[in-house]
Amino acid sequence: MQDKKILVEEFINHCLIAEETPMTGDYKRGNKSNKALLAILEQLKQSSELATGVLDELFLHENPFVLYVCSIYAIVLNYRRAEALKMLEKIAGMEQNMTSFEASIVLEQYESGELFKLYGVSK
Repeated sequence: MQDKKILVEEFINHCLIAEETPMTGDYKRGNKSNKALLAILEQLKQSSELATGVLDELFLHENPFVLYVCSIYAIVLNYRRAEALKMLEKIAGMEQNMTSFEASIVLEQYESGELFKLYGVSK
């Protein structure tokens, strides 16, 4: 298991790659980053102490896509869920390209319960 600082840096790096993938068309690289993000989620699931440290730091980031993914993970891990939902609502209201659209979809998935099924966790 990696330490908090490395996980935060990797999370941000892979979020930025995932965010730019639709514009660059480099889906091979984007898929690798998405797999890396899911691996980070698995590490966070294993340690609530690590999860709180990583997510607390990520909630301070300024990039909407980083906040978008961080919010999903917080919801899935049931950590600061109300704040994560407010963050997704804020991002969805920005009308900022794909990230806003994706945030609105995640909010719909949360309401329907589909988000929890996608990540294999209970509500």
